[in-house]
Amino acid sequence: MPVRTVVEEYCDVCFNQDGVETLATDRLRFGWLGRNYVLLVCDAHVGPIRDELQRLSELASPESGAGRRQAAPVARPSRPARTAAPAGRGHTAFSKLDADEKARFRRWADMPNARRISDARVQAWISAGRP
Repeated sequence: MPVRTVVEEYCDVCFNQDGVETLATDRLRFGWLGRNYVLLVCDAHVGPIRDELQRLSELASPESGAGRRQAAPVARPSRPARTAAPAGRGHTAFSKLDADEKARFRRWADMPNARRISDARVQAWISAGRP
């Protein structure tokens, strides 16, 4: 005899707040403290949670290595500052913009104090006509 099993997934946020059973429409996957998580969310919560995760990812530094953080470098004796960066290093798409363009980009990207700006994000701004 054929059997049909129906699995319904409910929004984790709604259920935890009010005990309301709202069907989940999306799954948000993320990692935290070395563990991976899946958050089931409804249409009402997917946008704000994605926006917050995006904002936090723009503030964070990408992890290097094979899934492990590197130990902090050992302090070295101070040495005189260099006057120019070595050739081929330190040239990002953002660093090549003049001061006015950098200010316009930061307003457009809503990144007033980001320290690391990807070349892809700058290229998207350039492709949009440098608004």
